[in-house]
Amino acid sequence: MTASSVEALAGPALHVIAVLSDTTTIELMARTLRPTGDELGVATDLAEGLARTAAEAPDVVLVDVTMGNKAGLAVIHHVRAIAPATAVYALAPPDALELATQAVALGGSGVMLMPLSGDELLTALADVRTRRAEREQRLKLEREAAASRRGASLVVQVAEIAEAKSRRDASERLAGVLAREGGAKSVLVYLPAGEGSRQLMRSASVGPAENAPSFCDEMELLGWAAAHGLEVVRLALRKEHSGFLLIGGIKPSAGEEAVPLVGLLATQAATALALIAEREQSTRSAMKDPSSSAYTFAYFVDVAGREIDKARRHGRRFALATIGLDEASLSAARSFVPGSGPDSQREPSVEAAERVLAAVRDTDVLARVDENEFYLLLPETGGMGAHTCRRRVMRQLGGPGGARRGGTGPGIDVTMGVATFPHDGGDLSQLLRVAKHRAEVSRRSVVRRLGLDRMALAEIVDALFWAVADRDNDSSIEQPRDIELPAMDLVGLAVGAVNEAIRGGATRIVASQRSGVSIGAAVRSALGRDREDVRFDAVDLGGIAGCADLEVLALVAEHAAYALLGRGDRGLVRAVHTSDPVFADLVMSRVGEAVGLRLID
Repeated sequence: MTASSVEALAGPALHVIAVLSDTTTIELMARTLRPTGDELGVATDLAEGLARTAAEAPDVVLVDVTMGNKAGLAVIHHVRAIAPATAVYALAPPDALELATQAVALGGSGVMLMPLSGDELLTALADVRTRRAEREQRLKLEREAAASRRGASLVVQVAEIAEAKSRRDASERLAGVLAREGGAKSVLVYLPAGEGSRQLMRSASVGPAENAPSFCDEMELLGWAAAHGLEVVRLALRKEHSGFLLIGGIKPSAGEEAVPLVGLLATQAATALALIAEREQSTRSAMKDPSSSAYTFAYFVDVAGREIDKARRHGRRFALATIGLDEASLSAARSFVPGSGPDSQREPSVEAAERVLAAVRDTDVLARVDENEFYLLLPETGGMGAHTCRRRVMRQLGGPGGARRGGTGPGIDVTMGVATFPHDGGDLSQLLRVAKHRAEVSRRSVVRRLGLDRMALAEIVDALFWAVADRDNDSSIEQPRDIELPAMDLVGLAVGAVNEAIRGGATRIVASQRSGVSIGAAVRSALGRDREDVRFDAVDLGGIAGCADLEVLALVAEHAAYALLGRGDRGLVRAVHTSDPVFADLVMSRVGEAVGLRLID
């Protein structure tokens, strides 16, 4: 084999289409290309040649320009139009050199004289191979240069994360950079919930994050990420572990360059987060959030840790709450421009912090986590006290559709969840996880969904009967369920709920009472003697329009809430019951309003 043959064999195989009818030349091409591994396709007429070129996008097309009464010349031009990356060579006998010259002028890559030799064919293909390799190398260098520019930009942006005010702020910036510049469809950042804690807290998320845990341990996080097809990247530098990145849907255009780049950015982000953690640790003496009267999250973690230690040593209780402010209602409050008054002076979220502080005790600790979320620590407080505090806060902020107490602007919609130590958890992360879950339940409450807080007691019952018949797939115990029972069975259900509630300690109970069999009479009998930790009111609704046939039970216990509301007819009762504390509060409030009593704090 000649030197040119050896050169032709080097490099990737080519796809060649020959548009000619001369069988001798076709056989020569087949013999020549067989050792090289190049693929040869043959089209014996011009139309077939153009069709195959359009469909197969070959590397090389060889066209006999004398075919079709010299129409092969036009094929050169058409091939350049439909396959611009394809090299086109004109095949011509010596007496048709003028046609071959025109073919080159029309964009052909070169001319091969017929009869064709094997070396000439291999040399031409070697040139194509070289040009293709040069083109691929140039594109690779361009991609690498683009990746380097993007990487440099990302490194600069991640480096700026170290200037963030808190780890949460840094997490949000990191997630935004990876989603915006790194091409990820979803990014979640998990950091340790507190100093030395093994529990992880979701501190930022961008893109789809349905059912992503707010708090979890490492094994739970890895399992959830695997189930949802997310890549897990540790935010770690040597032995310094700052948390986890969960990344999904990196754009194909980012390609191979994006994956190692994420690891580099994660290392740099871990350094920034470690610096911020050190800064938070060293500045905890500056306890207040600069924009409000609330404490910082770092200070809250410190105080909560001490409170947990104290509660464990002395067998005490305490509670904490998460308070979420609805962004839409905050925007409405920002856009409200009163003629005068305190509402015009402050940012609504800062005003909300002041309202919360006005509703709680001096010994309670309110911390601002971010613009729309606060945590509240309630020392020496059980479940009943925490529920009372929750109601006070909700009334101060106004809630859905209300006006803020003492202000002229619109109310701020609030979701609030409470958790108590040790019943709901033994460490801060567990308590926060429970409180956040209950806040989410509060957000999905049937009271909000149906606007029940704008209805009278009789209207609430009828609205619920329609709602439960058309409810969604939410199977949580806090969502209302309909039942139909004989009156005696319903009384037994109510007594069972009361007995379960008072086992946990302090309980507030409101029940309807009428002559004959009623929930109120049964509950009074079950309670027996008066108990200091149980407050019970039996209310006669017989004289209230639309309420004469109502059966009502509402209770708030140390660790739970329950409400049952229905109508009786000829010994059967159709009712709706739920463990939603917001609904239990509403039922107590409406029953009290109906009979002119204050039944709820």
